[in-house]
Amino acid sequence: MTDNIPVITIDGLASSGKSSVSKLLSKRLKYFVLDSGILYRAIAYIKINEPNSFSSKSLLNEVINNIYLKPSENLDFLVTYKDKDISNNLYEEEIGLAASEISKNEDIRNLLLPIQQGCVSMPGLIANGRDMGTKVFPNAQLKVYFTADIDVRAERRYEQLLKSGSKPSFKNIRKSLVDRDEKDINREISPLKAAKEAVIIDSSKLNIESILDKILELYKISGV
Repeated sequence: MTDNIPVITIDGLASSGKSSVSKLLSKRLKYFVLDSGILYRAIAYIKINEPNSFSSKSLLNEVINNIYLKPSENLDFLVTYKDKDISNNLYEEEIGLAASEISKNEDIRNLLLPIQQGCVSMPGLIANGRDMGTKVFPNAQLKVYFTADIDVRAERRYEQLLKSGSKPSFKNIRKSLVDRDEKDINREISPLKAAKEAVIIDSSKLNIESILDKILELYKISGV
């Protein structure tokens, strides 16, 4: 990480609001925003479609070498694989669950580190995920950790899928989130947890604007 470029990390539970807040914060500060989950979703998508590509470490290296994060005009990153934009193919529940399993793989996590750290560029980066503040950007100037009630998170995910045209089951979504929490928090490799320096925000009863204002205040106090 380039020391003179500010990095803000936002880690937390699935559907706790970190992605939405990260995007709004990006617009306010004009910083790039990295949703690290897209990389693990990309690996899951590729594995589902090219299972033989994961049969050896050398083939896995080849897969990783063909993944690029391309900065977009919206200050986020598009995922390309073999020069093809696969960004819009990464948000099915099946891929999310597979990504959670893949995230346990230490080799994959280590191979993805340079891609994530390579996203740091002026004027700054907002990185959200599971281990942004603990492993990927341990020297980030500001670290935030999001949590929220499971039913609130399930409702948010349910509404999100409805708007995308899907016909989701609230019960299945809730169970999926519980399963992901269990796997992410208890995995041996880079478990989901708040960094020691992180400010913990419970978004259950806060609207996005209130959360954004709170983070911007922390940003000013931190002197980033």
